Amino acid sequence: MKKRHNYLFLIFLIVNIAVNAQFSKPIIITELSNTVNETSGLIFHNSELWTHNDSGNEATLYSIDTLSGEAIRSVKIVNAKNQDWEDLCKDENYAYIGDFGNNSGKRDDLKIYRISLTDLSNKDKTSITAEKINFSYAKNIYQANSTKRHNTNFDCEAFIALKDSLYLFSKNWINQKTYLYALPKTPGTYTANLCDSLDTEGLICGADYNAKNNSIALIGYIKGVPASSIIFILYDFEDNDFFSGKTIRYESELSGYQTEAIIFTDNCKLWFTNEKFLSHKQTLFTINICPIDKNINSSIKSPFNFNTDISDHELKIEFECPKRKCRTQIEIIDTYHNKVIKKRHSFNKTRKVKTLNVSNLPKGEYMLKITHKEYKITQRFANYNNN
Repeated sequence: MKKRHNYLFLIFLIVNIAVNAQFSKPIIITELSNTVNETSGLIFHNSELWTHNDSGNEATLYSIDTLSGEAIRSVKIVNAKNQDWEDLCKDENYAYIGDFGNNSGKRDDLKIYRISLTDLSNKDKTSITAEKINFSYAKNIYQANSTKRHNTNFDCEAFIALKDSLYLFSKNWINQKTYLYALPKTPGTYTANLCDSLDTEGLICGADYNAKNNSIALIGYIKGVPASSIIFILYDFEDNDFFSGKTIRYESELSGYQTEAIIFTDNCKLWFTNEKFLSHKQTLFTINICPIDKNINSSIKSPFNFNTDISDHELKIEFECPKRKCRTQIEIIDTYHNKVIKKRHSFNKTRKVKTLNVSNLPKGEYMLKITHKEYKITQRFANYNNN
């Protein structure tokens, strides 16, 4: 993982948060065919939306008509088995199928199937062959003999492809975090390298990378039944240091939906699906993550505008409240998850700035977290100059 050199001398922050840049409510595009009632991954390729089912279903990808929700084309992966397919991603040449779901915590046959996008584009093909990327976790992480179902921190259901690597986001049943792992894209057998962690306060089940504005979307839900769906946007990071930038955690109004797949359709729109669960049918949704006054076709900025600068012995937080009053909770958390500062503060259109005295903040790395209704907005920073 790339070191956070850009934060080495950053003691204090001025943070601007444009909260009028709120997510829209999820909108139903269409209900999906029963053929994909356990939809668990999504990619767009050549104007086709592809998905698959998860554990125990056919080793098949399905092209979906986004108007009717019907599966209009299917391609079987002839040398594959759907042990527990959990996500799809792609790069310029290949699509990758993540057969790494591990709810029981006892699997030792984790793998990723790599297929040619050229083969997938050929509408005359109904079956194709995949290459295999086999992997395992380091022994200090994976302890299969002592695990119980839904009782590990190394389940995984989400990944992206970026440059020469695949990056996996774990689904941690115990501590409600996600761990980031890296693997080569090339066929072979590997040990997944642990890179970083993020406190997601929920279970991550899907991911997508947007190369146009260098951002990542994660989707999942809060542990429990029923529970709210959550969406994360990660941005303003460098290279593969995904958790060092800014994050927005949005808790949607969808409760009891098992949301497991997500993709960017442009810089501001996301599409996501839920599988059939409880009384909810499998469905394709859309959500807008940019301000309503922005042109979604031309916007390249992230939905919340954070800016950082150095200020003398102060942390200044500027919060653009579009309403009469915005009640927030402001926290600074150290690497041991201790809340070293915790304040409640109300912002309004005239009172936009809150100043915290942080002159006594010890050396180290910290997380700034601001909570406002369904949003949790975070940024890492470091103080290496104070005594």
